Amino acid sequence: MNSKKADLPIGDHTPENFKIEGESKTEQHKKKLRKLFYPAYTFVNDKVLEMLYGIKKEIGLNKVLLGQRGNDYEAHRKRINKISPIKGKTILILGCGTSRDVESWLKYKPKKIIGVDYFNYDRAWKARISQFKDKYNTEIEFFQSDINKLHDIQDEAIDIIGSDAVFEHLREFKISLKEMHRVLKKDSVLYATFGPLWCSWGGDHLSGSKGLEHGYNHIAMEKEDYNNFIDTFGEFTHDEGDGRTWIYNDLFSYLKPKEYLDELTQMGFKASYSSAIIDPRALSFKNKYPQEYEKLIKKYKFSDL
Repeated sequence: MNSKKADLPIGDHTPENFKIEGESKTEQHKKKLRKLFYPAYTFVNDKVLEMLYGIKKEIGLNKVLLGQRGNDYEAHRKRINKISPIKGKTILILGCGTSRDVESWLKYKPKKIIGVDYFNYDRAWKARISQFKDKYNTEIEFFQSDINKLHDIQDEAIDIIGSDAVFEHLREFKISLKEMHRVLKKDSVLYATFGPLWCSWGGDHLSGSKGLEHGYNHIAMEKEDYNNFIDTFGEFTHDEGDGRTWIYNDLFSYLKPKEYLDELTQMGFKASYSSAIIDPRALSFKNKYPQEYEKLIKKYKFSDL
C-alpha cells in the first residue's frame, strides 16, 4: 500500500529514545484492580458529577468521568467488542503514532490491522510488526497519510475504525468524518477517544506542563503573549509528546464537546455510547484562581472549559 505523501511531513519522526517495553507485573496487577474497582468508582462519580454540573443532559452523554480512571484501553476495547465482536474484523487505527495501543486490539484476534498517521514513524512501526508477528495471527500494516485522503482504502472496506487522542487534531473535521464514513462498511463501528479539547485546561497540549495556573494560557492570553510563552519551552525537536508539534502545524479542531457529537450525527453516525472527562485540574484552577476563571466563563461555558 503506497500513500501519496507530497503534502505530508517528510522523514521518520520516531523519537530517538523509542523502545518497546514489556508490561510490568505492577501494571498487570493494576489492570486486575481496575477491573474490580473502576466500575463502582465511575458509577458513583458519574452520579455526583451530574448532580453538581449537569453536563450529561446538556451535551447528550451516557457517563461523565472525573479524570482518566475508567478511560483505559481495556475498558473501551471490551465495550467495542460487546457492540460488535472484533474477532475476524479489519480495523483501521487512525493517528496510530508509534502504535503503542495496537496490542490492545490484537488480543481480540482481528483479521487485519491498518495503522495510519499524519507523521511517519517507520522505525517504530517495523519494530511493532516484528514484536507481534509470532505472537498473533493478524496481518498488520502501517502507512503515512492525511486522514482526509485515505486514497488507498476502498469504499466500505473497514469493519471498525479506532482512534485515540486524534479527533481534537483534525483541522477539517467534516471532511475527515466523510472519509471515515466512506471506508466503513454499513452497520460498522467508529470508536474514538479524544482530548483535551482546545477550550479545556491544557487544551493546547502544552500550557499545563508549566503548572496549574498556566493551563488556560492558550485561550486566556493575547496571541503575542502566548507566542512568547511558547518560546520559553526551549529548543523544539519533533516528538508526539511535545505539544508544539500540534501548535506549529495548526493541528487542532477547535470544536467544543457538543459540536463533535453534532457533527457525527449530521454525518449519519448513531451514538451507541458516549462519555466525557472532567479534568480535576480544571476544577482546581476554578477554585484556586476564581478571578481568572470568571474572565474565562464570560466567553465559554463550564462544559467547554
